Amino acid sequence: MMNLDEIKKEAAQCKCDDIPSLSSKITELKNKGVSFLGCVAFVQVNQQITLKEARELTVKLDAYNEEEKKRIDEAYQLMLSEFKEEE
Repeated sequence: MMNLDEIKKEAAQCKCDDIPSLSSKITELKNKGVSFLGCVAFVQVNQQITLKEARELTVKLDAYNEEEKKRIDEAYQLMLSEFKEEE
């Protein structure tokens, strides 16, 4: 399995100029066992966008089916609600 530094290095070297090529690359990473957060890190470095933008873009890609997208969003919403409770 790839670590975060390896993911970021590959992201910096990879040319994903459009959404289909980015989606294909994320599918490849996902099939190699890279977690959702690892894929977000790849998208952030590859597309040179913020972490928030990368998370939003990654979850929209075809690499994730509707059930996975729902699970990812539920986990994100739970994390946000717990964070707000601590404030």
